[in-house]
Amino acid sequence: MVVDNKGRITYVRALKEDLSIIRVTPLDSQPVPDFKAGQFVTLGSHISIENKIIRRAYSIASPPHQKKYFELLIRWVRKPLPSDEVIITRDF
Repeated sequence: MVVDNKGRITYVRALKEDLSIIRVTPLDSQPVPDFKAGQFVTLGSHISIENKIIRRAYSIASPPHQKKYFELLIRWVRKPLPSDEVIITRDF
């Protein structure tokens, strides 16, 4: 079941120029929902100029017993893809 919850980025640490740790804490002071190792969370950010929400999925790096925040390890990929082909999948 997909549930939209609001959270705030409460911590950012740059480990390298292309690698960061980000913590997202629920706004309502509730514990982080239960999850299993390997699951992901989708984060959305409102882009006011375009008046839309952009969503991206990230693997959760924090352990399941951590209930104060989600911790994400994010790497910025700067290299171009090895091919100029793009595969688009669509559910019908």
